[in-house]
Amino acid sequence: MKVNSIKTLYVTNMYPTKEHPVDGIFIKEQIQDLSEKLPFLAEIVLIDSVYKGKKEYLKSIFSIPKIIQSKAFDLIHIHYGLSGLFLLFFKPQQKVFLTLHGSDIQKRKKNGWQVWLTKRILSKVDQVFVQNEAMKNLVFPYNQKVEVLTCGVDAEFFRPEPQLKSERNSKLVLFPSSPKREVKDFPLFTKVIDRVKKMVPYEIDTACIDQLSRSEVKSLLSKADCLLLTSKTEGSPQVVKEALCCSLPVVAVPVGDVKEIVEGLPNCPVASSHDVEELANLLIKTLNEERGDIRKAFLKKGKYQHQSIAETMAMHYLRVLDKNFAETQPMKSVTTVC
Repeated sequence: MKVNSIKTLYVTNMYPTKEHPVDGIFIKEQIQDLSEKLPFLAEIVLIDSVYKGKKEYLKSIFSIPKIIQSKAFDLIHIHYGLSGLFLLFFKPQQKVFLTLHGSDIQKRKKNGWQVWLTKRILSKVDQVFVQNEAMKNLVFPYNQKVEVLTCGVDAEFFRPEPQLKSERNSKLVLFPSSPKREVKDFPLFTKVIDRVKKMVPYEIDTACIDQLSRSEVKSLLSKADCLLLTSKTEGSPQVVKEALCCSLPVVAVPVGDVKEIVEGLPNCPVASSHDVEELANLLIKTLNEERGDIRKAFLKKGKYQHQSIAETMAMHYLRVLDKNFAETQPMKSVTTVC
């Protein structure tokens, strides 16, 4: 039996655009990976709440059902809880997958309303994917069809770039996002850096991974001395996996699955809290030690590479469609952004 192309609608609040080419790039890459596993056609609808405001979620209540009813989709896959707001008013005939990314289900200051809505959306979907065990425990009371399936990293692309030897008496520490993103807690990052500057005899330079191309991100990860993650909450942060692939040490607060990701890796400590003094001491220790072969140790885990994660996702798709994975032939995906 030959399997026809699987027409999938993706609804997401993050996806690369011409103006913002790296926003949600991991979602685009996951779709591309799936196209190598399945006969696959994908259409993407972007709910651009980041740059156009929260009203875009309200507009999606009406626009998404129209798109679903106008085309013969086999599956619907939603990324981020609020992107599924339309499900509270409309029940698709297709099976619906939902991937949660962290802030949509993990409560913190100012996002209680968002978590409340996400919990109500959970009962409307057929399968939930989350980034870590803590998120799974939060979802389970509302939908028992939940599985930890993180977004993978392209280890072939993210490799350490050769660096010219430098005699500079300074260390470069990276903030892994935009300072404007409240959940990433740039104020805590700044406090830690200020404290470290008072404790070491060398200069501390900083840079933010914000509005950079993929190649620029890789170059910055390759030349830096450490990545400092100070987020209030996380799911399974891509930037940490990318840093490790580039053999960059990571110092982090205990959020998401970061502790699991870096477990057993050289020179990648996770703090016990968000305490400035503890983070400053860990950062100094990390900057003063040999980094070791972080990339090799990370890849040895064998569970974060994008291809294996795409294969697991493909199996889920085919299971709900009652199709045989062995009988499929890959087809290049066609993606459109609405």
